Amino acid sequence: MLFRSDRSRDVSPSLKEDERRAPDGEQMTELYVNAGDIFDPVRLSEIASFPEWSAPELEKARKELEELYEKREALIKEGMDRDNTRYHWTSYVLRRLGFCFSAVEQTPGDTELRPDFTLFYDSTEFMRARDYRGQREFFSHASAAVRTLGWEDSLDEQEYEGQMFNPALDLDRYMRSTGIEWGVLTNGQVWRLFHRDTSGLLNNFFEVDEVHQIGRASCRERV
Repeated sequence: MLFRSDRSRDVSPSLKEDERRAPDGEQMTELYVNAGDIFDPVRLSEIASFPEWSAPELEKARKELEELYEKREALIKEGMDRDNTRYHWTSYVLRRLGFCFSAVEQTPGDTELRPDFTLFYDSTEFMRARDYRGQREFFSHASAAVRTLGWEDSLDEQEYEGQMFNPALDLDRYMRSTGIEWGVLTNGQVWRLFHRDTSGLLNNFFEVDEVHQIGRASCRERV
């Protein structure tokens, strides 16, 4: 398995030197952060050999994201708050990655606890779920919950009513309330994937700087 979970380990957000490599030999910071080894480092080091890595669909999605960034560049320079990031960027990215999703679904027993997006593998899974809105059964068909922040917002610290908190706490609450296994926290630029087994630790996640990767691939094409 690529995923692995171990709550018993003392997890530090800092990464060991031997983890700082991308599959193609570049520095880890050029590709991903596997904080707390949420995925098996050995399997990650082999990811470039997986057939999915060179699939035409992956390249098509990358080009569509590059085009999206070009269309949104003026908005990004003006500054996008949470609502603008959620509508003008996150929702479009999710569509281009092939997800079916619903927005701000009520979670069981808490009318104020609503993920920005609930992801489904495809429309068939959503159709199976839609009659159970507001119930745990609805989320049993979902792949992940998504929490969106503003474009320049920190993924580690937010202020609410004069108090500082980690926005990953919201994601942890979404997953525990609904039973969803995976959660995504993003400010549009950086995307962090959490697993329910370790989301409460807050520093176990898989992170990708999406905008950096779009630019990185684009530069390669021009070389």
